Amino acid sequence: MDVMADKALESKANLIRNAFLKLLPVQIIGIVVASINGFIDSVITGQLLGTETLAAVGYFGPLGTIIGLSYVIVMGMQILCGNYIGSGERDKLLSLFSTGTVFLGAFGLLFSLCCYFGRDDIAVLLGAQGNTALILSDYIAGYSFGIVGQILCGMMMCFLPFNSDIRLSYIAIALMTGSNILMDLVFVLVFHAGSFGLGLASAFSYLLSAALMLRSFLDKSKAMLLQFSSLRFGQLWKVARLGLPSLMFTLGLTAKSYIMNLTLMANVGDAAVATMNVLGTVCGILGAVPQGCQNAFLALASLYYGDNDRFSFRHLAHLSLKYGIFLTLLAMVGLMSCSSLIPHLFFHIPAPDDPATELAWETSRRMLLLFPSFLVFNLLMSIFLKAYQVQGKMQLVNVLTISENLLMAALAAIGTQLIGSDAVWLSFPLADIFCLIVIAGAVFLQAGGLTLKFSDWLRLSPTFGRDNPPMLERSINSMDDVINVYEEIIDFCEGHGVDSEKARLAGLCVEEMAGNVVHYGFRPGERHNANIRIIMKDDLILRIQDDCPEFNPKKRLDQFKTEEIGKNIGIRLISKIAKEMEYQNNAGINNVIIKL
Repeated sequence: MDVMADKALESKANLIRNAFLKLLPVQIIGIVVASINGFIDSVITGQLLGTETLAAVGYFGPLGTIIGLSYVIVMGMQILCGNYIGSGERDKLLSLFSTGTVFLGAFGLLFSLCCYFGRDDIAVLLGAQGNTALILSDYIAGYSFGIVGQILCGMMMCFLPFNSDIRLSYIAIALMTGSNILMDLVFVLVFHAGSFGLGLASAFSYLLSAALMLRSFLDKSKAMLLQFSSLRFGQLWKVARLGLPSLMFTLGLTAKSYIMNLTLMANVGDAAVATMNVLGTVCGILGAVPQGCQNAFLALASLYYGDNDRFSFRHLAHLSLKYGIFLTLLAMVGLMSCSSLIPHLFFHIPAPDDPATELAWETSRRMLLLFPSFLVFNLLMSIFLKAYQVQGKMQLVNVLTISENLLMAALAAIGTQLIGSDAVWLSFPLADIFCLIVIAGAVFLQAGGLTLKFSDWLRLSPTFGRDNPPMLERSINSMDDVINVYEEIIDFCEGHGVDSEKARLAGLCVEEMAGNVVHYGFRPGERHNANIRIIMKDDLILRIQDDCPEFNPKKRLDQFKTEEIGKNIGIRLISKIAKEMEYQNNAGINNVIIKL
């Protein structure tokens, strides 16, 4: 491989790292969205309404995982939308995004109605009894009004980075958190609405945040746009198949939560169920670190897989594991170090006249010492499973996503008889260690023996990214590089049978677009990366990627009237000679695709 090709790979690696590090915080926050309101509710409940109400809200866990069924569609949308972005199919992208959004909104409304009118039966079905069941029923009634907002928040948080609206994500989170805290206090302290007020506060905060984020997807200048004229619900079958692991995970998680709650109630009592609530809130938030890593990987890996880019796919997986392991180790150490402090957020200690609260505090402390190692094992397992999911290798993914949770439930139910509630917290890391052993066995069988090759552990097909049509890839750092690439592209095209006129036009397109990147994007004192790729398919496909400030050539072209012939001459020329010109900004990376 020559020096120029080495520089191109180094530039591409930098672009991948920058995209991942921009997307990772947003994805982590997207997961926190699903947990932050529960955390706030649990803290306020424990401090103001007592352990019994905290236990009642803890029974809500399995219902929350059922709401997670929406992620069957969200995850499938992410993978398929990424494929469409990678292959430059904008019409399919907008149709799929619009269809999925409308479907999720309808699902959320229907589920809200079911929860509100069936709240009493649901509370009993979840295992709550007596007064605890009444408290839970009230909480479900208030929470049900915001279920559609919760579902749409989770979905939109995944797609805002593709609209370059990362800042809006942070604003939405601030609005959600602030409004929930404020309304929790108002409903509980002023209106004395109890658990109903807690649920209603969460509902309002989800709806406000969803309304704020929705504006990004109604803006016609954005990449991800709601187009109600392009709905095609038949394509949701393909989306559901790709998102099937989310269904397997949700079913397993629902069964696990239900079995663990019953096991803890039968062997320890409400105090242990309250501890399970602590696990689901505090650890749910820090669990956003490994989940955010896998979601950031999924979003970008689907794009690189659609582009048949082996180097980018493999490098992204390596980055996800590298940063993910470091961050999850920090989360694990943090939880264990604070094992005696965190329970004070939920329980009044000392409480000599309340043995249940004393027991809940001690059980929570032990949980925070035994559970956290799960985060690291879960990250390792999840990155590999997401890599298989993007490739469509679904059998192992589906089996492990449901088996993981069922195994946890089985280990907890059996182990509780032997060592008490500690078995529940140990079941999490033990189950994921078993799943990693199964993955190692699958790698061994596919590779035909023991292997440490990263590509083997990703189970990449030997032909993926290596059966490409002729391709040239280069990086640019200056106007001199642009001039050199112009000549090299012409030689490359003519060397592969392209007529000289079309080869010259290809060089002209790259010279103009890459020149704009260097001239306007490479600001003094800043370090940027730009990568050019030309592929010989039925059409000549030119792709320019850079991490400079956002620049949409199509939008720039539309800003000027046709009679202003002196404006943007180069872009105007390219728009006339190109069959297609598409622009996307994905996680802060500009992508221009030109087909000749």
